[in-house]
Formats: sequence, structure tokens, C-alpha cells
Amino acid sequence: MLCNTVSRASRIGAVLAWAIGTTITVAGAAELTFDFHIERGRVAESTQVIRIKQGDVVKLRWHTDRSMILHLHGYDIEKKVEPDTFGLMEFTAYATGRFPVEIHGSPGPGGHSHGGNPLVRVEVYP
Repeated sequence: MLCNTVSRASRIGAVLAWAIGTTITVAGAAELTFDFHIERGRVAESTQVIRIKQGDVVKLRWHTDRSMILHLHGYDIEKKVEPDTFGLMEFTAYATGRFPVEIHGSPGPGGHSHGGNPLVRVEVYP
């Protein structure tokens, strides 16, 4: 009976240690909000690159002078943004790398353009 009690206590301790370790990892993630004002298809130079860490919970708030669709590549998030409102993109940064945010319109036969200068670059570090 004593062996069974010790064994059970060890298993409970191991589960608690794992849970505490998991909580610490999650607790290290930041919740970050970035505000962008798009005027004539551009944002301020100081906001063209944002740097975050893997696991961060991120909100990108967009305000624009004209109607547009924004696309965060790599995370495949699209958001239609209208003047006089805020458009919100929310995601958890699970993938590392550099991800462009581009304005999608309909200038070409494909329905949207790629390859130009992105509006913003989101850099996610491990």
C-alpha cells in the first residue's frame, strides 16, 4: 500500500512539474499591439518593420485613408479596412521568419499584386 501511495505521489508531482513548466513558457509570451496609419498607400517609415518573438500574441490595428484589403503573408490573414474605422488583425506568432503585409487590389489579371514593396514587414524571432 505504501509503494502505491509513493508511486501515485510521484506521478502527481511529475504532472504538476510539467504543468508549471508549460505555464512558464506560455507566461513568457507578450501581448503586443501595433497601430498603423496608411496614407496614400504608405505607413510611416518608423513602422515599416516590426519585430516580435515566437509565441507572442499580436494585434495589428490599421487605419487608412481609403478602402483596401491587407494580406499578412505566411499567416494567410486578410482584412478589409475602411476609412474612419480600425481594421484588426490578430494572431499568435507561431512561425518564425519575415512576413510581408501587402495591399491587395485588382490591378492585374490575378486579382491582386505581389512582388512590390510591402507595406509592413513582420519579423518573428525564436
